[in-house]
Amino acid sequence: MARIGCVSIGTVYVLIGVWAMLALLRVADPAADEQRILHRIMQLPGGSVFIAAIAAGTTGYILWLIFEAVFDPYKFGNTFKGAVERIGIALSSGAYGMIVSAAVRVLLGDGATSQGRQQRLVATVLHWPGGRWLIAAAGVGAALVGLYQLKYVYDGDHARRLDMDHHGRRARLTVDALGWAGYGGRCAILIVFAEFLLRAAYSFNPRAVGDTDAAFNALSLSGGPFGMALFSAVALGTIAYGAVMYINAVTFDFGEA
Repeated sequence: MARIGCVSIGTVYVLIGVWAMLALLRVADPAADEQRILHRIMQLPGGSVFIAAIAAGTTGYILWLIFEAVFDPYKFGNTFKGAVERIGIALSSGAYGMIVSAAVRVLLGDGATSQGRQQRLVATVLHWPGGRWLIAAAGVGAALVGLYQLKYVYDGDHARRLDMDHHGRRARLTVDALGWAGYGGRCAILIVFAEFLLRAAYSFNPRAVGDTDAAFNALSLSGGPFGMALFSAVALGTIAYGAVMYINAVTFDFGEA
């Protein structure tokens, strides 16, 4: 299930990155978001089968992450640091759960965009007592998670689950390069999400929140050479993260599971 899930998640990230680049080149309409991508696929012959496979595979990977957190096959241990690592693994399943949610909504014919749902949720929370602070806290949390992506690669944790003993130095360098690009791209997207949430909290305006496609638009900085380069780097980084997941599917080390 973990291997199939890696392929499913990798495919979604590759599609998001490729579609972002196509939109940048004005070859395709902007749709670099999980649900928007899946809506496009649904229109293709056999699209529903493909989306169902994505949902099932991603669910399998989420189950593996829960297994990791509970049974600790990589021996993080029960120390404070180990407990934090295992809780982080469990919480990381939430990001992949968004892919499953988007797939199920598309299969059920829900035409609402993820951006619209996010804005409605933020609007609701903003009207709670202390809601503005809750949204701001969520923004800070998103920024910290984004920065943690870089620490994750720096510490070499992106290769922890890979069995690279039978691969040469060039293969390891390739994995490291893809890891820096992929997790760097995720960091950039999360930082933009954090900015969306903080701006929504400050302005009391839920429309400040956007989806992944809106994050790519923000990264483009309304054009210009630097904006185009930044947009391209994050789009290619998203593709690289998909490639990392494909490598995981092939070389996954299941520890002492």
